[in-house]
Amino acid sequence: MGLTVEADIQKTISDERALALFKTIALAKPNTEIRITKTRLTRKQYYSRMSVLMRSGLVKRKNGRYALTAFGKVIYDVQITIGKVISNYYWKLKAIDSLEAADGELSKDERTKVLDTLIDSAKIKEVILARIR
Repeated sequence: MGLTVEADIQKTISDERALALFKTIALAKPNTEIRITKTRLTRKQYYSRMSVLMRSGLVKRKNGRYALTAFGKVIYDVQITIGKVISNYYWKLKAIDSLEAADGELSKDERTKVLDTLIDSAKIKEVILARIR
């Protein structure tokens, strides 16, 4: 899978309406019809976004119902993780960047103390430490 596919997927879910539709499908019970009126999209917007989601491999249509593909389920899970990071850690991560910028380089012990104080996610700590070694 090349960069163009990655860029296409990111472009698809960067559209607010397509992302909202994608999330609606992800949260719907199996074999549930997604009603256009509940999406707050015009008919044209609905079918246009649905077409893009299907072409990108995120959504499939089976027996007249829409559902996430296996790929779509993985991308949805990643989107949930991104949302959690933004809502729970964005400002804490900005604070860490500010400390490092103002203080120059933090020692490994100082960095670990700051991370332990601000970040309670082992995965996020692992990502930060891996990127700055």
